Amino acid sequence: MIACSMKHHGRIDPGLSRVDVIRLTPQELDVPVICMACDIAPCIKVCPMNARIRQANGTVVTDADVCIGCRACVYICPVGSPKINPHTGKTMTCDMCQGETEPWCVAACRQEGALKMCTDGAISKNSARQAADRSRKTYPRK
Repeated sequence: MIACSMKHHGRIDPGLSRVDVIRLTPQELDVPVICMACDIAPCIKVCPMNARIRQANGTVVTDADVCIGCRACVYICPVGSPKINPHTGKTMTCDMCQGETEPWCVAACRQEGALKMCTDGAISKNSARQAADRSRKTYPRK
């Protein structure tokens, strides 16, 4: 979360991270929650301002110049990925550090092996979405 806030905002502030980490207490497991870039992204369809867009790298992000902060994308997201920027009230999601060789969070967590970049075919998007959705229902955020 710190690496993400540094990359996108130039400061250490977990509240500005586009990645959320939830703690699954019974398993003593920390799980990163990021945008799954759904093939048919409900957040794109629900946005009244068309502020949710798919980038060339496949990620789905918010155009902050257009977003009005209605949070429709937050409510419809099956994994609860869009986060609210506490300073602007607009949503933000992981863009996989577009333009970098790898996301900063992956680079920051490499030594402990906490995060790994999965390429196409390593795990199906559908399986990952289903697992994330089950986890969200079992361990809702407070």
